[in-house]
Amino acid sequence: MGGGKETPRQKMVGLMYLVLMALLAMNVSKSILKAFVLIDTGLETTNHHFVENNGRTYSAFDKAKLNDEKKVGPYWEKAQKVKEYANETSEYIHNLKKVNILFVEKWVEFDVKTSDIDWEGIASQGYPDSIVNLHHVEQLDNYDIPTNLMIGGEPTSPKTGPWSSMELKGILTAYKKNLTALFNEHPEKNKIIIDDIEEAIQFQGQNHGDVFEEWEVAQFNHLPLAAVITNLSKMQADVRSLEADVVKELLGEVSADDFKFDKLAVKVIPNTNYVFLGDTFKAEVLVAALSTTQLPVLEASTEIDTTGGIVKVVGEIMTDNITVGDGMGIFSLVPTSEGNVTWGGVIKIKKPDGSYKSFDFKHSFTAAKPALVVSPTAMNVMYRGLDNPIEVSVPGVPTDLLKVSISNKVGQSGSNGKFKVKPGNGKECVVSVSATIDGVNKNFGKATFRCKNVPDPKPKFAGVSGGKVKKVKLTAASGVAAKMENFEFDLKFMVISFTMSATIKGKVVEQKGKGYKVTKDMKAILKALKPGQKVYLEKIKAKGPDGTVRDLGTIAITVI
Repeated sequence: MGGGKETPRQKMVGLMYLVLMALLAMNVSKSILKAFVLIDTGLETTNHHFVENNGRTYSAFDKAKLNDEKKVGPYWEKAQKVKEYANETSEYIHNLKKVNILFVEKWVEFDVKTSDIDWEGIASQGYPDSIVNLHHVEQLDNYDIPTNLMIGGEPTSPKTGPWSSMELKGILTAYKKNLTALFNEHPEKNKIIIDDIEEAIQFQGQNHGDVFEEWEVAQFNHLPLAAVITNLSKMQADVRSLEADVVKELLGEVSADDFKFDKLAVKVIPNTNYVFLGDTFKAEVLVAALSTTQLPVLEASTEIDTTGGIVKVVGEIMTDNITVGDGMGIFSLVPTSEGNVTWGGVIKIKKPDGSYKSFDFKHSFTAAKPALVVSPTAMNVMYRGLDNPIEVSVPGVPTDLLKVSISNKVGQSGSNGKFKVKPGNGKECVVSVSATIDGVNKNFGKATFRCKNVPDPKPKFAGVSGGKVKKVKLTAASGVAAKMENFEFDLKFMVISFTMSATIKGKVVEQKGKGYKVTKDMKAILKALKPGQKVYLEKIKAKGPDGTVRDLGTIAITVI
């Protein structure tokens, strides 16, 4: 399926993906895996674009529903189900990528026989979604763990259960089945879309010499992590592409031609209700429904009388400000001072008998000097290494027209007034805003932000950073956490190693751990402690979302 007409960039990403998969099948040097990072990044961008485009389609559905609840309502409800199905399926694939990377990078312990996962411990660490980014992964060529996780030890009989390729296949199959069910009321009428849904996500196996591999094996068996993650990102793109086609099909079944006009009413349609000094205000004044073969007569002025609820022009009719064409009158005015501007008059439509029917109207808009608004959404500074969210707006100017330039940056993303900025090493970031309005470039000023480094998190064990703790609480602790205190961002650090030491029976005992969890040997140390003795957690290192490793020092705890 088309997936909402892919852009040339999206098509190129797809072509590169196919080429890399072919090279991988020919056992090209593992250095080619680095290219998968680029492809996966492109697929993630494509997924983001699908989500944005689908969001606009859902918004169009919302507007149509407001216009005719009775007709559009049933289709709107189906569209909401499509959104739910697509979000749930895409979220599962996202979590599957996260699990693979967590296991490969050994941020969590993985037992292939039992598939035990300490989800509670993982949740307490708050691993961020940024770990799914292949740029942060070191073992791109690891294939043992993804294969064991998703296939198991016997490719001819793939494993089932949580996070397996068989479960993934079942979820994708259910996604297609749920979408097809939305059109089963009239299968003959909807045969094309039903067939397209069936063909959108295929489960075709592959021949390797005399051996045929089923889809679940061909996609994940003995493939390096980089290829597995890229495969899953492509499946997310397929899910979002199918979502786009199905929602557009539902929206297409709502015909605008079926809406009937049952009365005549005057309409004033301004180009804006907020005008800068020196700019031109324009408004379309028409009677719905209009006729392009019968030109209306428009009489308008800023000097009007509304006594008795009827609008009358009491000043001179502003003929130089009025043009008529395409069945409507157009009024234009250049304000010369700030404040509220009220105008109005009457529009006349010729009746079949040749006489005119008049419709009076009144409208107002605000004239103001240009003003820039730049709002930090999380803080009044920007932190290095983080995506700092900012919102940029200029009253009266659509956000999609704003041109935003930011100094001292190493990364910037976003659009339509909402951006994420990664500052560089400089002390300040300057946000400059302009826009091209009616062919003229206007500068709306700038805003300055201070740039700071993210502070180190505070290490904690058994809920404390030191002091006295009861033995029962110590022995119950599962691991070391790195907490950000009094920080504007919901930022998570992952403890990747630490050392525990204590004096047991006159001898210093020390154990090293990888990750945040307390090992069996460490638990033995804690159990051997007696009141008054001390235990030290030293060389605590934590990894931030930007990939940097922080040394968090030592925690000293006295047993009571």
